[in-house]
Amino acid sequence: KQAWFLDSVEIYCDATAALARGLSLAKPESRGLLAFLKYLTDYAGSTRFTLLLEETKQLKADLSGIRYCILLKGNTIEVRKYESENDYGADVEQTFEKFRQGTANDYRVNFSSRPDMNHVEARVLDLVVKLHPEVFARLDSYCADRDNYIDETVAAFDRHVQFYLAYLEYIAPYRALGLSFCYPEVTNTDKEVHNRDGFDLALAHRLVAANSPVVCNDFHLKEKERVIIVSGPNQGGKTTFARVFGQLHYLAAIGCPVPGTEARLLLFDSLFTHFEKQEDMNNLRGRLQDDLIRIHSILNEATPGSIIIMNEIFSSTTVKDAVVLGRRIMEAIMDLDLLCVCVTFLDELAALGEKTVSMVSTVLAEDPAVRTYKIVRKPADGRAYAISIAEKYRLVYNSLRERLQS
Repeated sequence: KQAWFLDSVEIYCDATAALARGLSLAKPESRGLLAFLKYLTDYAGSTRFTLLLEETKQLKADLSGIRYCILLKGNTIEVRKYESENDYGADVEQTFEKFRQGTANDYRVNFSSRPDMNHVEARVLDLVVKLHPEVFARLDSYCADRDNYIDETVAAFDRHVQFYLAYLEYIAPYRALGLSFCYPEVTNTDKEVHNRDGFDLALAHRLVAANSPVVCNDFHLKEKERVIIVSGPNQGGKTTFARVFGQLHYLAAIGCPVPGTEARLLLFDSLFTHFEKQEDMNNLRGRLQDDLIRIHSILNEATPGSIIIMNEIFSSTTVKDAVVLGRRIMEAIMDLDLLCVCVTFLDELAALGEKTVSMVSTVLAEDPAVRTYKIVRKPADGRAYAISIAEKYRLVYNSLRERLQS
């Protein structure tokens, strides 16, 4: 165990020094990598690090220099220091080399590579330690004193860079298929955000696996616009669009390339989501009350620098009540001046003022039953709720045709 610990410290020291050299040769330009390179260079040149490296190399060399002899006699093993005895194995090989005829059988015994020792190996090692007490005492002291040898900043970089490399590896197949990713422009003050050709990463993963096309969408908010109201027929991509808005901002906040050919996104302080949940029988609340409590909690915590994603709020109540409640919620959100995406069947919410933008999921002009999954910026057409009601009561074309045929 002590040898493995010594090996791990040597690997850490060599990797840290190599990282400092390699990062310097790479000539990074980002502020983050430049700051880390300066820290790493200072750390690799510090007394703390150089002493750790020197002590590790010296102890490894001293342990590698230990040689000993084993004398086997019956059931007894004697271990003693190596005293420059001749290597008779080499003498025998040299003497009989002239009689070699072809390849001889190899009768040498291979030592097991298992990590543990048997009782004989452990006892031999105990005797070797007694022959060289000074070196092994230093090893004991080294392992006890170097328990926290890894620098916290280096360890954090190692863990974080694994995530970013894994993310780049994850999106590589999608790039190869022609889907675009870009490093967005980010801002924590200006709320004029946009994205071109964005898509849902999780959905793209399933679609690509099924050899289905991935539909991309755009959005932009300008001047005083803050809230996107998404309406349209069910199963038309509205919820996916809301997820994309949240995904893009979250990925941008942690420094990842985002889906799309171009993007400008907000560095938010908090990202809140309100998606429909199943009723919890333990809290004795109905869906409407639960919706109100959850939204109230969000609005209490949100700031002008936050983002709120809401999906199908107040779908459990009447249209009239949903409009009144939805309007109150939207007014509170607009007063906070934060960014919001709200998926709703209430077209009335799409025209509350200059801060709202209406976007609609579209269908094929020649067949309204076929969704295009494209979300376009245009006034709500008043058909979203009608279609949902028709679908609920099986009054859409396909349902009627099926019923008539049966």
